[in-house]
Amino acid sequence: MAGRIELHLDGTEVGAITTSLCGRCRTATLAYVHVAAEYRRLGFGRTLVAAAVARAPSYRWTAPLPDGPVAQSFRARIAMRRAGLSCVHAGVSERGR
Repeated sequence: MAGRIELHLDGTEVGAITTSLCGRCRTATLAYVHVAAEYRRLGFGRTLVAAAVARAPSYRWTAPLPDGPVAQSFRARIAMRRAGLSCVHAGVSERGR
């Protein structure tokens, strides 16, 4: 199950986060976090991460190591495990379960 959370200020999208959740193994992954350049370092990224975790607080959360210095700097500031193996249920159809 994938999800998306958007953060808007005065009608302008400031940032967004996408997640991937597996209810069977209770794992969640931060797939993508983006905050517009003019709104970075103001806490919006951490707010988006907190909102995602609040949707599935009992899940084991992970986040991949991103490319690029800005993304890596942000990733270093959030308390999140580095993504390990992918969920074994990813791509399994409902019929195959």
